Amino acid sequence: MNINSLIKLTAAVSLAATVAGCTKNFEDFNTNKHEATHDQMLTDDNLTGALFQQLERTVILYRDGTGTLDSDYQVTYNLCADIWSGFFAPTLGDGRNNGSFYILDQWARSMFVNKYSKSMNAWVTLSEIAEESQLDHVAAIADVLKVTTMHQVTDYYGAVPYSKVGTSLTPEYDSQESIYRQMLSELDEAITVLSDYYAANPAGSIMTDFDIVYGGNVEQWIKFANTLRLRLAMRCSYADEALARSEAEKSINDPIGIITDNADNAVVEGVDHHPIYEINVNFNDGDCQIGASLDCYLNGFDDPRKFLYAKAANDGELHGVRNGIDNTNWTPYHNTANNVSAPNATIYDIVWINAAEAYFLRAEYELRWGSVSTAKDMYEEGIRKSFEEWGATGADSYIASTRTSTSFVDAVENNNASAPSDVAIAFDTADDFETNLERIMTQKWLAVFPNGCEAWAEYRRTDYPKLIAPVNNYSDGVVDTDLQIRRVPYPISEQSENPSGLAQGISLLGGPDNAGTQLWWDKKQR
Repeated sequence: MNINSLIKLTAAVSLAATVAGCTKNFEDFNTNKHEATHDQMLTDDNLTGALFQQLERTVILYRDGTGTLDSDYQVTYNLCADIWSGFFAPTLGDGRNNGSFYILDQWARSMFVNKYSKSMNAWVTLSEIAEESQLDHVAAIADVLKVTTMHQVTDYYGAVPYSKVGTSLTPEYDSQESIYRQMLSELDEAITVLSDYYAANPAGSIMTDFDIVYGGNVEQWIKFANTLRLRLAMRCSYADEALARSEAEKSINDPIGIITDNADNAVVEGVDHHPIYEINVNFNDGDCQIGASLDCYLNGFDDPRKFLYAKAANDGELHGVRNGIDNTNWTPYHNTANNVSAPNATIYDIVWINAAEAYFLRAEYELRWGSVSTAKDMYEEGIRKSFEEWGATGADSYIASTRTSTSFVDAVENNNASAPSDVAIAFDTADDFETNLERIMTQKWLAVFPNGCEAWAEYRRTDYPKLIAPVNNYSDGVVDTDLQIRRVPYPISEQSENPSGLAQGISLLGGPDNAGTQLWWDKKQR
């Protein structure tokens, strides 16, 4: 569904809500702006709750019983960010696919289509209802959820429709810089509203019966919003250092603060399985396998999480697959051949942000603008939190390890590669900035697994962790093999459905509409 359809559907939903009396006569209520009356909530809760849940379910897509399928996750994430992040490799087709930088529109367009039709549709209508019914705290969480889902879209494409969505059949595109500034502003405002609500109602909750992440716990939503703001702030570090530092400090210094415990992780509850399980087990005997880069780091570090992330191959070892293999016979790489390691996806949760990521964000902040010794402490605590989350043991020994990544050996064919990095796990405060940044980002990459969307964005921003290049690069010179994919081209459908907006978006990119053009925040000097 394109943005035009989104607006039409939004209008239809809003009209239905009006006919049903769901947004009727709210101006007659004299209410505290932070508290809905019983009648308001009785009237609106079901519709508001359904929209709220839709926003939550579409932050990271999964089979949710309402029409979204595991295949939606596959084309939106797994065949795009998940493989470009180095986590996975596709084992399907003739080798000319996203893994070899030959961008397929039917995969590349899915993030754009799904997020506008599913996420923004719900946000537009929910925001209208919340505003009319003076449910500022509901609107605040809706805005947090909008930012959570839409930063993925701009991190894929760059300039996209954002500020005008819901106001036009052919919305204007915004530059990525303006989108980031607006998202940070929206998070600031939402955190203020939620903090005021929490101060007035410390035992209160929001959308308790519908919230599938935090069960309505306001304090946890504030921690999540602060952590999200910290994530986005650090994304700006090379593009606008002053903005990055000031926004990061808001979250770090906030009285309620960021996520520090796994109990506060943003995890979607009640999911039967992660979509990667279905993709690997029931789609062609394994449409994706563990990537070569993940193989090199997990094996090289002798990482205790290794066989929690992946299943052992027939020799009891972990073997990945390299992207870009020119292969028309994938059978030896599939599950029944048992030569390579399949994702251990039955135990994966749908995680948006975890405590480990928060500590690694703090570690980078301290490395850039604070104390290197504090950066070390945060780095080590990030590792501990990740081990705790996965139920792995031996964190302290791992933290002290001087092991490095290993070379990649293809278990099926001769697609071998040298070790991507020689940086050890153990943090040394005497090392230079880049060495310790690489440590932080490599461990952060491991800790956010299997969230390829976040891992790919951070790889592009920092160049870490160092990843193995694909065997073949079929981009016809568009993508630098060493730099790898920098963005996703716009959907071809936008040429006919929103040509003026598309032209504006391309003009805001600062380069051609292809996979080699760098995004606004991708400004590290190389």
